[in-house]
Amino acid sequence: MLMHMTLMHDALRSVARYQFTAGTIGSRVPRIERCGRVGAVFKRACMVLLDGGGVVALLGPDVGHVAHAVRLVVDEPIDCRIRIGTPVRIWRGGIVFGADVVVTLSSARIWTSAVRLGMCASNSGAFNAMALTRNVLLDLAPQSSSEFLAAVLPIAPPVTVLGVRVSVALPRLAVAARGHDANRALLLVHGLIGLGPGLTPAGDDFVIGWLAGLTLLAQSPAQQEFLAAMRTGVEALSHATTPVSRQHLADACALMFSERLSEVCVAIASGASRPALQSSLAAQLAVGATSGADAAAGLIFALFDCGWGSSVSSHGSQDSGRASCP
Repeated sequence: MLMHMTLMHDALRSVARYQFTAGTIGSRVPRIERCGRVGAVFKRACMVLLDGGGVVALLGPDVGHVAHAVRLVVDEPIDCRIRIGTPVRIWRGGIVFGADVVVTLSSARIWTSAVRLGMCASNSGAFNAMALTRNVLLDLAPQSSSEFLAAVLPIAPPVTVLGVRVSVALPRLAVAARGHDANRALLLVHGLIGLGPGLTPAGDDFVIGWLAGLTLLAQSPAQQEFLAAMRTGVEALSHATTPVSRQHLADACALMFSERLSEVCVAIASGASRPALQSSLAAQLAVGATSGADAAAGLIFALFDCGWGSSVSSHGSQDSGRASCP
């Protein structure tokens, strides 16, 4: 083993034309030797598809963290250094991309989501923050093309096939969740997994936000049992979506939500002010084309429509929108 580690150290020193340093490493990034290939590349991110399943992302320093990602210290144009199909080798000390690029992990700090079970305490601060969150989303939503957000608030009638499917499914899912009907809820969630185009379909992003909202509410044994059933079921259903989105769903089922979504959840649970909520929500909605907005829709849907004991759903008036944290 010592000789193997020495050889890997030598490889890091000798093969790299470009050396990057990781500032943080997600808590779900494998720290044992794995191999794979680059499956997608963007200016500030790339996705490594691991042999045998799973994804590791490489992110620029200003991109919101996720549990399966390594985030660089210095902003570099990743798409100028790494190409789709490049073979990748991951081990505890670094990541080697082909024969040109090495990312060293030795000084990286571990990043993990701050979301915990039942964070939404039964207090007026969290209660008011929920209502503020919904009102802020109502202000920000017109700038988004998320059909999930439009259906949850609601702000516009559905005009696409996707919008119609969403508007039909969500009220049924809310009833199943409030009744702790895990089998019925998973049947409806099954219809959302993989729904929509792109690396992370809109339906998956919505489900991730929904799981985050259920996590905030999960204080009683009944709530936690329902959430546990959803986590197990969603992970089992994730085969129906893309590899990248499957990894995001797996993170969510482990309660390892993205940095931007976690910041919104913590702001709500701590009873943050409207400016603080607006800042965290704006950052969340800026994620992807509609991914951030779709996840925000799932979050607010869980808090208002699926919140056990909630006296007013998110389809109530803007001024009286309420949720409960039983």
